[in-house]
Amino acid sequence: MGVADGFAMDRLAAPAQLRRAPKKAMREIGWAAFGEVARGLAARIHESFRPDVVVGIAKGGVFVGGALAAALGAEFQPVRIEKRRRDAGGPGGPASELPALTGRRVLVVDDVAATGATLAKARAVARKAGAREVRTAVLVVRPSGARPDFHAFETDELILFAWDYQLDQLGAAVDPGEVGV
Repeated sequence: MGVADGFAMDRLAAPAQLRRAPKKAMREIGWAAFGEVARGLAARIHESFRPDVVVGIAKGGVFVGGALAAALGAEFQPVRIEKRRRDAGGPGGPASELPALTGRRVLVVDDVAATGATLAKARAVARKAGAREVRTAVLVVRPSGARPDFHAFETDELILFAWDYQLDQLGAAVDPGEVGV
C-alpha cells in the first residue's frame, strides 16, 4: 500500500472537476498489496468462521469476495444490491437474488463499510435465500462507521483500489499489473 501520488486521479481517468487536490489523505492499494491484505483477512476469518459461501457485493466486493472465497475454500456468489449514481442507468434498482443457500454459512463481503446499509441489505438477501448463519467482512472500515464482523484495517483516508483504475484508457504501453502499485 502506498500514499497516492499527484497523478492518481489522472490514472483513474477522473472527470476534471474531481481532479483538484483531495480534502483528505489518499492511499493506493494495488494488486500485490491487495493480495497480501486479502490473505491476512482470510486467515483471521478462518480462525473463527468457516463459510460455505462467500457473497461479494458488486462492484468492489466482487474482487474481495473472490479472493476470500479462494483463500477460504468456499463457493463464491456475486450480488448487486443497488445501482450507484455513477453506474449506467442512474441510482436505484432492486437487489439481485441469490441461489438457494438453505442451511449454509455465508460470508457477505464488500470493499469498504461506511454506514453499513449495503452490508445489511446483502445480509437480508442471504437470509431470504435460506442462509443458516451470515457474517460480514470488508477490507476497510471507517472510524465512526459500521462494524462488520471482520475487517482488514480502519482508516479515514480515501482508498484507491486497483480495480478503481480505468485500464482500458491507459494505453497498451502500460503494464496493468503495475497500475496503482
